[in-house]
Amino acid sequence: MVANVKVVLVSLLVFVAISSCNGGHELSPWFHSKSCPQFENIVRSITWSKVAANPNFAAKLLRLHYHDCFVQGCDASILIDSTEGNTAEKDARPNRSVEGYEIIDEIKTKLEEECPDTVSCADIVALAARDAVSYQFGRSLWQVFGGRKDGRVSLATEATRDLPSGGANYTTLRDQFAGLGLNYIDLVALSGAHTLGVAHCVVFARRLNFTGKGDIDPSLDPAYAEFLKTQCPSSTPNPATTVELDESSSISFDSHYFVGLRHKKGLLGSDAALLTDRRAAWVARSFQNLHVFMAHFGLSMKKMGDIGIKTGNDGEIRKNCRVVVAEFKVSMHCNACERIVAKTLLKIKGVENFGTDMNNHKVVVTGKIDPEKVLKKLREKTGKKVEIIVDKEEEPNDASDEGNLSRPLIVHPLMFDCCKESDGLLVMFSDENPNACSIM
Repeated sequence: MVANVKVVLVSLLVFVAISSCNGGHELSPWFHSKSCPQFENIVRSITWSKVAANPNFAAKLLRLHYHDCFVQGCDASILIDSTEGNTAEKDARPNRSVEGYEIIDEIKTKLEEECPDTVSCADIVALAARDAVSYQFGRSLWQVFGGRKDGRVSLATEATRDLPSGGANYTTLRDQFAGLGLNYIDLVALSGAHTLGVAHCVVFARRLNFTGKGDIDPSLDPAYAEFLKTQCPSSTPNPATTVELDESSSISFDSHYFVGLRHKKGLLGSDAALLTDRRAAWVARSFQNLHVFMAHFGLSMKKMGDIGIKTGNDGEIRKNCRVVVAEFKVSMHCNACERIVAKTLLKIKGVENFGTDMNNHKVVVTGKIDPEKVLKKLREKTGKKVEIIVDKEEEPNDASDEGNLSRPLIVHPLMFDCCKESDGLLVMFSDENPNACSIM
């Protein structure tokens, strides 16, 4: 009986911790459990099949999620295609090597067949990233909440401005992360994603010719630097050439990145920068323990996945992740009015398709568009009253389960402290803690 009471109390504490750490956003671990019960199975099945065929997709899908969240928040704006009048995020210089779009398209197509107009592209990106990394372990490494909406705006200029640079110093990185609600532990944990994937020579070339005199960055191991020079000759660098971010371990999610970092083998300048701050360096040293790193990485991924959540009129559920869909309420009372609206839409750049419903005063526009600009143009050219139709907010599907404390939940004890910055979190699994194994 006492044991059962303890289980109930722990479950309740976990529920409260999750709600608090979610920052009040309308996200829930069971958001799609009723509206699209096969959501997680579909994403996992397709993602795991792709990673099984090509392990490099783990890094690609993880990077796609990172680059989405750091620009306008986790709203799948990176998936929107450029138009004649707008260069979208995916075509910004830092994103030109981002891949994985076709996998998201495939997942979205399957989900639209299973549960149309229900799951956002943003939720797909977040879950696919988790599943891609989790494949090698055969289980989910962290919990992904659902309920995000897709953004309607995608600007290359914002991606260029907001994405962290591979050559950034610690102060710049710390400030960028802090601006998104991420602390120094998150910075180090998320940098650990560099245990997967590769980098192009141009990203780190300056470290091999540090002052322009052929000398190397003093924070690089000399032998490692000589190896890099053989891969990326400074005289004739090949922009297509890549080098593993984590030497000899680029397709395995592990803590080897932090071991290499300790030996001055961090490939990027931003990697080496972590060791220039006392607290960050201590965290990086602690993350050489795989259990410590994996626990904190999951927590930091969840925090990152909560950045800039779109709700209400700020977002939508795209049917095609590459294009925006907008619905407008337009005062149309005759066939002539309907024709004027149609004529106006035909002249707006980026509009790929549209439908008018005079009886319900409704217009649906699909394409590579900015809904606010379409709204303005319709008002100007038709003289009609035009409003953007706000999607009805879908209620999280866990409301009826709030009292069901027996529902399984993937959490970690450290989740209780996910809302605060504390060095004490790391001690729980530190090699210097004699009770660490008993905690595990």
